[in-house]
Amino acid sequence: MDLLKWLGGGKEEDTPRQGILSSRSEWHSLGIGASVGFMVAFVGGKDAAWLFIILSGVAFGSSKTDVKQLQHVKREPYYALVASVVMFLLSAFLIIPRIPSGV
Repeated sequence: MDLLKWLGGGKEEDTPRQGILSSRSEWHSLGIGASVGFMVAFVGGKDAAWLFIILSGVAFGSSKTDVKQLQHVKREPYYALVASVVMFLLSAFLIIPRIPSGV
């Protein structure tokens, strides 16, 4: 069995398994959400917090986008939103405090 196909390299109905993270849309939504959560925690401030608002707008369809990966967020909004909040909390309380000050 091809690893990419098993991980979800396509539509959910094309993969041999169903459920969590079984399609490309779910993986893209999770990755984009985690990236937004980390960046908001790392940069901080009101300007960075707008990323959460933009991600929510894309996820719930109030913002239009032509980018294919962001359309995956529209299809699987909860993966992106949950991943962004979880990664924000992990980054703010566990990852960023452990980064050496010289970096």
